Amino acid sequence: MEMLRRLPLSMTTVFVSMVLGHIALVYVGIFYPERLEGMIEVAGSIKKVIVGTGLPSKYNVWVRLLLEEKSLLFMFFSILARIALTIFGAMLAVLWGWIRGPRH
Repeated sequence: MEMLRRLPLSMTTVFVSMVLGHIALVYVGIFYPERLEGMIEVAGSIKKVIVGTGLPSKYNVWVRLLLEEKSLLFMFFSILARIALTIFGAMLAVLWGWIRGPRH
């Protein structure tokens, strides 16, 4: 039963982190285009490392097809957003516990 109560919160966190990841990506692209260009180049080199791992062709063809620089960048920004949401949520939990007082 506890899992069913936590599932909507978990899905909300994933959705919000995806939205915040998009917002962060657009923000960096608008205000720091040179930095975003560098990040795209790094993502391209990461893709080359992943593709060049010597996977069998039946797997490597899908990695080449599905893994793109923009998806790597989006994953990076989404992970950063998840970290930020976790820190923010922990701060709120501590504050909420401080306001409510100790449980008996």
